[in-house]
Amino acid sequence: MAEPEPARIVHRLPGRVRLRIDRRRYDTAWFDALALELALSERVRSVEVNPRTASVLVYHEGPLEPLLDELAARGFVRVESLAPREIPVAQRLAERAGALDDRLRRATAGELDLRGAALLALLLLALVQVIRGQVAGPAVSLLWYASNLVRGGR
Repeated sequence: MAEPEPARIVHRLPGRVRLRIDRRRYDTAWFDALALELALSERVRSVEVNPRTASVLVYHEGPLEPLLDELAARGFVRVESLAPREIPVAQRLAERAGALDDRLRRATAGELDLRGAALLALLLLALVQVIRGQVAGPAVSLLWYASNLVRGGR
């Protein structure tokens, strides 16, 4: 039997829990197998998996602990703490920005990243302000921010 993957509870409400299994991120086959295994459980009403975010959303009947024990016994996941881990706001924002940057790079075949998109947006906003006649104030500020992005934020 395989060793259960370490999982953490991201969010928990009565009858609903979101797990994160970071080591299996992007492993679609593993998440599909987990979803099937969960769907076979009498305790589970429905399940949604997202391999890109390494997330599993489970709607369940009754207490959560027996379901988690069952998953560990079957060799899928092992949750060490039943309390969701608090993640600082700055870290959550950084993670979301990183995920957005990854999606943007994939969508543009590596031609554009988040920094490049911000630069283009600032230049476009500066142009709009110039057209409106707002050259001395907002246009200069937007160009300043754009130049900082070009220099690497130094």
